[in-house]
Amino acid sequence: MEGVTTERLRFRRPVPADADWWMAYINDARSIRFMPFTLGSRDDCVGFIQRSLDRIAKDGSCLNAIIERSSGRPVGMIGLLTQDVDGVAELEVGYHLLPSEHGKGYATEAAQACKGFAWQHGLAPSVISLIDAGNLASQAVAKRNGMAYEKHTVHRGTPALVFRAWKDPEGA
Repeated sequence: MEGVTTERLRFRRPVPADADWWMAYINDARSIRFMPFTLGSRDDCVGFIQRSLDRIAKDGSCLNAIIERSSGRPVGMIGLLTQDVDGVAELEVGYHLLPSEHGKGYATEAAQACKGFAWQHGLAPSVISLIDAGNLASQAVAKRNGMAYEKHTVHRGTPALVFRAWKDPEGA
């Protein structure tokens, strides 16, 4: 999704130096409460970015650095990820925002761009978002992205809800 833009945002591939600004996410207990990170861990921050870089090499998917077009400020990490869910390869719309950027509509705007990119490029017949049952804000983003709750699952040892949108609703 490198270079994709929306009205307010630009997608770019992550780089190791993004750890400098991404620490604001890792340093915020509320932001990471649903993630397997240690508050304030630079190693977890660097590892998060490295996993995206590794995914690019493996299957071309990744969380992108999301940049506000008007200011050039980073606002989060959002993108399309290949995930194994119950033994099936799925295309996930994943989204994480810096705490200072919550409530501005950036997650929804970027998530909708991800879904649109998947449809435009024929990447999958559906997209999902894996969300902690307690993460009501992320569930709201998924719903605004045209997704509906499908099922409970366990992903990498952690319970999660699967929200899904089909490209062709008749194919669901």
